[in-house]
Amino acid sequence: MILGIMNQKGGVGRTTIAINLAACFSRAGARVLLVDADPQRSALSWVGARDDEPPFDVKGMAEPILHREIPALGRNYDIVVIDGASRLDHLTRSLIMASDVVLVPVQPSPYDIWATANTVELIRDGRKYN
Repeated sequence: MILGIMNQKGGVGRTTIAINLAACFSRAGARVLLVDADPQRSALSWVGARDDEPPFDVKGMAEPILHREIPALGRNYDIVVIDGASRLDHLTRSLIMASDVVLVPVQPSPYDIWATANTVELIRDGRKYN
């Protein structure tokens, strides 16, 4: 399974959710790959700040060819979690096309919900490809 986590709104917890889901899946016995597809590289920074290795593999790939690369990259894993960027562009479209499921974290405020409308529309368009 390929699980993408995205929202164009910043500060909604994408990276935190991605890391924690990867850790939970790993602790449950799954072979997990976390792909940092955010140019800010927050998940990779988290790995660099740790004293020990995380319980899952982490790879940086903030490139709009993600949907072409993920099948081969994720071949040896049960679950691939993709931490997306905070904008709607070619990279986000690639994340949607690569994912079996897309999670859209939202803070409980009207502004966050309104900002999510474009994200949801992009996901609807992405259904044509996956």
